Amino acid sequence: GRNWEGFSPDPYLTGVAMEETIRGIQENGVQACAKHWVAYEQETQRNPTSFNGTISGAILQESVSSNLDDRTMHELYMWPFADA
Repeated sequence: GRNWEGFSPDPYLTGVAMEETIRGIQENGVQACAKHWVAYEQETQRNPTSFNGTISGAILQESVSSNLDDRTMHELYMWPFADA
């Protein structure tokens, strides 16, 4: 999920980069894991603003559904995590 924050929009290239990154970190004695979790698209209360664009004390709940079909899940989202 949130693939746009990763190494590449291409799942194969992201998988290669994630695998090498995780391997490199762990070879130096540091435990590493891939993030963000598969199909994690939740963006709640990240930038709470009022209607006029100023910061407010209000808590906004603006979540996004992550309903995916099986093919999309495996071909686009899970590939990088499997490589990592």
